[in-house]
Amino acid sequence: MIRAVGRALAIFDAFDNEHLSLSLQELAERIGMPKTTAFRLVNTLERTGFLVRLDNQRYCLSLKLARLGGLVRSTLNIRTIAHSVMLAVNEQTSETITLNAIVGNDRMVLDVVDTPSPLMSMARPGERMPLLVGASARILMAYMTPERLEQVLAANVRTPDFDRAAFDREIARFRRQGYGISRSQRVPGLTAVSVPIFDINDEVRYCLSLTGPSVRVDSHDHELAEILINAGREISSRLGASPDKGVDLRLLMTDEPIERGERTRAAKPAAKDRTKSARPGKASTRGAAKADEPAGARAVPTGEPRAAGRARRTVLVDD
Repeated sequence: MIRAVGRALAIFDAFDNEHLSLSLQELAERIGMPKTTAFRLVNTLERTGFLVRLDNQRYCLSLKLARLGGLVRSTLNIRTIAHSVMLAVNEQTSETITLNAIVGNDRMVLDVVDTPSPLMSMARPGERMPLLVGASARILMAYMTPERLEQVLAANVRTPDFDRAAFDREIARFRRQGYGISRSQRVPGLTAVSVPIFDINDEVRYCLSLTGPSVRVDSHDHELAEILINAGREISSRLGASPDKGVDLRLLMTDEPIERGERTRAAKPAAKDRTKSARPGKASTRGAAKADEPAGARAVPTGEPRAAGRARRTVLVDD
């Protein structure tokens, strides 16, 4: 990102419900910018109609931003907003990426980008599962109000051996660290990593998840979590979440090229190296799918015709 653009956008993010107007000094302090630089940018934004200088020499956002906000496409939905980010994460990690939403007392899959690997987790848009087990369900539950959480548990807990204390500890940890990891909670041999997505009201109704065989994911699950956290922040920013829940524009005030596509290209070789040993090349894949299959994994035929010389894909039900 061009540094001047990043700095100008950071000025907009300095305003919130507790800071509807700011002095020049306060603006400079909130975005970590020299006062002289802040003055030049604020002056430009005022002259172009994006900021208004009040009689007390404080600044506030102008109605020009409200007009632009009204031009946002009414058809712009979460799938449209998130899909390009999901594609980038899939390219970087080579694992299945899903977008999930809370629907009643269930977790529903909204969108999927599949892994190219012969051994894959299976999830399809429209698929619904009770909110209870798995990283996707529990990261969504971690951000519920206590009343809503009790409602979901009352609807979905069916067994007397449910360990409520362990559950409460886990979702508290997920919320504290900003991501969740589950191993074989729903399907033996499958690991899932999930992060919350915040909307314009800083509420969590969606989550972004990565799922894959434990033999590939467990060795670098926290590294994958970091990738998902950044992706979740990017989607949250696109949904209008507050700066502390989305991308911090102060980190982008540099001349270095850090666009998402460039981050992906820079990280891609490392990702390929990580998956090289877990994903054999074409020459060896034909006989390797079953060898790599985690113990207890449930194989589901993909329904694809098996062409001559083509490896059969083995899929695992999404966690």
